[in-house]
Amino acid sequence: MHHVNAVLPLQRGGRGYGLVELMISISLAAMIFTGAWDILANQQFYNTRTEQYYLVQHEAKNLLTVMQRELNRAGFNADADVVNPFVYVDPRDNSPVIFRLNSNQDCITYRYDRNADGIFHQEDFGFRLHHAGLQLRKGSNVNCDGGLGWETISQAENIEITQLRFSVMSKTVSPVIVKGIITITLRIRHRQFTDMALDFSRNGSVRVLL
Repeated sequence: MHHVNAVLPLQRGGRGYGLVELMISISLAAMIFTGAWDILANQQFYNTRTEQYYLVQHEAKNLLTVMQRELNRAGFNADADVVNPFVYVDPRDNSPVIFRLNSNQDCITYRYDRNADGIFHQEDFGFRLHHAGLQLRKGSNVNCDGGLGWETISQAENIEITQLRFSVMSKTVSPVIVKGIITITLRIRHRQFTDMALDFSRNGSVRVLL
């Protein structure tokens, strides 16, 4: 009985082929990982921009609401039986005016009877643009150039205001009533995403009994 010894061919290329395959797999995995990471990073950047956009928008609307609400109180006097001490007199023609502006029109001052006693006493108020922030002033002798007593009410760490402008028109509608029409224009942007700039405008009017 003869035994046949089968000789199997040597698979010389088996190990080398596996190494090449492994290297290709690693390269493909690296490419996929890099692509996924780029997509994730871009998505995160987009989400951050979207979040900051709404932050800028929300801040602008809040500031405009605060200013409009306060300015609507200008000239209010609880005692209608006396001459209103909460209006100004225009030195050019001695006409009554409700608001005062500085030359740049980025600061406005006004008065109203805050404690409703009919007596003017340290009830001057104002808003101004200062170092890219919105400031509010309450107290006596409010002026646009003074440095004391002004308080920043905008989010200065994230938001900067690049433009603030008040436009005011006063009109005497009767011997005892003056009307003030005011427009607030605001340009605001994010400090980090400086291309993210938004423009807003808000109108209001006030009728004051003299």
